[in-house]
Amino acid sequence: MTEDAQAWVWQHSRTRGNARLVMLAVADAITGPDAIAKMGTPEVMRRLNVSRSTARAAVDAALASGELVEDEPHKGSRATRYKIPAAVDYRRVTGPDSGPLSGPNTGPIAPNGPKSGPLQQAPAPTGPESGPLTPTGPDLGPLVGPESGPLVTWEDHPEECDTRAQASFKTNNRLNEGESARDDRVAVIPDFARPVVDRISAAEVYPAWTLTSGEWVIVHALIKRSGPDMLAAAAVQAAQRARNGVAHARYFLRAWQALPPAPAPGTVPATAAPARGSNVVPFPSADRPGRAAQAADWYADLLAEEQ
Repeated sequence: MTEDAQAWVWQHSRTRGNARLVMLAVADAITGPDAIAKMGTPEVMRRLNVSRSTARAAVDAALASGELVEDEPHKGSRATRYKIPAAVDYRRVTGPDSGPLSGPNTGPIAPNGPKSGPLQQAPAPTGPESGPLTPTGPDLGPLVGPESGPLVTWEDHPEECDTRAQASFKTNNRLNEGESARDDRVAVIPDFARPVVDRISAAEVYPAWTLTSGEWVIVHALIKRSGPDMLAAAAVQAAQRARNGVAHARYFLRAWQALPPAPAPGTVPATAAPARGSNVVPFPSADRPGRAAQAADWYADLLAEEQ
């Protein structure tokens, strides 16, 4: 009866996942035509090899499908009694319709009864379609073409085979990581950005320059506005302030966007004036005499007036 119940589950049950495993576990425990079996939660856990919560969820899913019903709930130490109504008095199909297929290509012919005699070996198929296959087949032609190239063996060309294997390995890695096969991630620096990149590299700052086309457009506009010297100096200062270094040039874009425009040609740099209240006395010069020299001049003028 167990095999009949299992046959019904395999052929007619619409449950899936753990619910189907519960149906098979109950079917395996059925011993009579009434399709009834007792099974507690620990037994379901053992048969499905899952936790208690997963086992209960699987049983609930099987019960929700309607293919499994609770014939008698558990009480004390007595396990729950389940029933598969559709498997009651079910008989799996047996006989000549369900036996092994026989034919010219199925090997030995199974005996059908006491008069069938010894097993007979099916004759080996003959003809142009059953003969041994040639290495390349009758219609394949040589293994060459614009897409596959000539067949190369490792013994004859080890270096070429190794190069092809490495290229295939890199391509598969890029595809597995979700990258496009055409995305080589190589830093192609436009000519307008070479002065900025060279100044930054000369300062021993080496970020990655794999910027997108839109980001290069922004860099080009910033170079025109602030000049390559200002951008390079700001990038070097930002790299020195970064605690963990700068891994990508995209880090500089925010600092560059905050820079002012380049000064007009001929602009005189501003000099810092002494702070108000400073106790630093300027060094006397010819055009700015010191206080002692001023006092001496005043005293000389006073003596000249008295004479």
